[in-house]
Amino acid sequence: MKHGSPTTDRYLKFLTHDMPTLESILTCPRCGYAKREAMPTNACLFYYECEECGTLLRPLPGDCCVFCSFGSVKCPPVQMESGCCEQGAPDTA
Repeated sequence: MKHGSPTTDRYLKFLTHDMPTLESILTCPRCGYAKREAMPTNACLFYYECEECGTLLRPLPGDCCVFCSFGSVKCPPVQMESGCCEQGAPDTA
Protein backbone atom coordinates (compact mmCIF):
# COMPACT_ATOMS: atom_id res chain seq x y z
CA MET A 1 0.00 0.00 0.00
CA LYS A 2 1.29 3.41 -0.93
CA HIS A 3 1.10 6.10 1.77
CA GLY A 4 -1.49 8.68 0.90
CA SER A 5 -3.62 6.28 -1.09
CA PRO A 6 -7.33 6.00 -0.17
CA THR A 7 -6.84 2.38 0.98
CA THR A 8 -3.90 3.28 3.23
CA ASP A 9 -5.67 6.31 4.67
CA ARG A 10 -8.76 4.22 5.58
CA TYR A 11 -6.55 1.54 7.15
CA LEU A 12 -4.61 4.08 9.22
CA LYS A 13 -7.85 5.70 10.36
CA PHE A 14 -9.15 2.26 11.40
CA LEU A 15 -5.97 1.53 13.39
CA THR A 16 -5.89 4.88 15.17
CA HIS A 17 -9.63 5.29 15.82
CA ASP A 18 -10.30 5.65 19.53
CA MET A 19 -12.49 3.06 21.18
CA PRO A 20 -15.63 4.43 22.84
CA THR A 21 -15.96 4.81 26.58
CA LEU A 22 -18.26 2.05 27.83
CA GLU A 23 -19.20 3.47 31.23
CA SER A 24 -21.05 6.62 32.14
CA ILE A 25 -22.23 8.18 35.37
CA LEU A 26 -25.99 8.69 35.22
CA THR A 27 -27.22 11.54 37.42
CA CYS A 28 -30.87 11.84 38.41
CA PRO A 29 -32.16 15.35 37.66
CA ARG A 30 -34.68 15.09 40.52
CA CYS A 31 -32.54 14.07 43.49
CA GLY A 32 -28.96 14.30 42.18
CA TYR A 33 -28.14 10.65 42.89
CA ALA A 34 -25.36 9.46 40.61
CA LYS A 35 -24.34 5.94 39.67
CA ARG A 36 -21.74 4.52 37.29
CA GLU A 37 -23.39 2.25 34.71
CA ALA A 38 -22.12 0.14 31.83
CA MET A 39 -23.44 1.28 28.46
CA PRO A 40 -24.68 -1.26 25.92
CA THR A 41 -22.93 -1.08 22.57
CA ASN A 42 -25.73 -2.65 20.55
CA ALA A 43 -28.89 -1.06 21.98
CA CYS A 44 -30.21 2.21 23.37
CA LEU A 45 -31.35 2.47 26.97
CA PHE A 46 -34.63 4.38 26.82
CA TYR A 47 -35.64 4.05 30.48
CA TYR A 48 -33.67 4.04 33.72
CA GLU A 49 -35.10 4.06 37.23
CA CYS A 50 -33.19 6.08 39.82
CA GLU A 51 -32.23 3.78 42.70
CA GLU A 52 -32.53 6.62 45.23
CA CYS A 53 -35.89 8.29 44.49
CA GLY A 54 -37.52 5.97 41.93
CA THR A 55 -37.81 8.60 39.19
CA LEU A 56 -38.06 7.04 35.74
CA LEU A 57 -35.55 8.76 33.47
CA ARG A 58 -36.33 9.01 29.76
CA PRO A 59 -34.30 10.66 27.00
CA LEU A 60 -34.79 14.40 26.56
CA PRO A 61 -36.15 15.57 23.20
CA GLY A 62 -33.45 15.17 20.55
CA ASP A 63 -31.45 12.59 22.51
CA CYS A 64 -31.50 8.90 21.67
CA CYS A 65 -31.03 7.43 25.16
CA VAL A 66 -30.72 8.23 28.87
CA PHE A 67 -26.91 8.25 28.63
CA CYS A 68 -27.03 11.07 26.08
CA SER A 69 -29.42 13.03 28.32
CA PHE A 70 -28.22 12.32 31.87
CA GLY A 71 -24.83 10.63 31.55
CA SER A 72 -21.33 11.96 31.98
CA VAL A 73 -20.49 10.36 28.62
CA LYS A 74 -22.68 10.02 25.51
CA CYS A 75 -23.60 6.50 24.32
CA PRO A 76 -21.02 4.52 22.28
CA PRO A 77 -22.71 4.98 18.87
CA VAL A 78 -22.83 8.76 19.35
CA GLN A 79 -19.19 8.77 20.54
CA MET A 80 -18.21 6.90 17.36
CA GLU A 81 -20.25 9.39 15.27
CA SER A 82 -22.23 6.53 13.77
CA GLY A 83 -25.59 7.72 15.02
CA CYS A 84 -27.53 5.93 17.68
CA CYS A 85 -30.00 3.08 17.56
CA GLU A 86 -32.83 5.45 16.69
CA GLN A 87 -33.13 9.15 16.29
CA GLY A 88 -35.02 10.06 19.43
CA ALA A 89 -36.83 8.05 22.03
CA PRO A 90 -39.88 5.94 21.32
CA ASP A 91 -43.23 7.68 21.45
CA THR A 92 -44.76 6.91 24.86
CA ALA A 93 -47.83 9.12 24.67
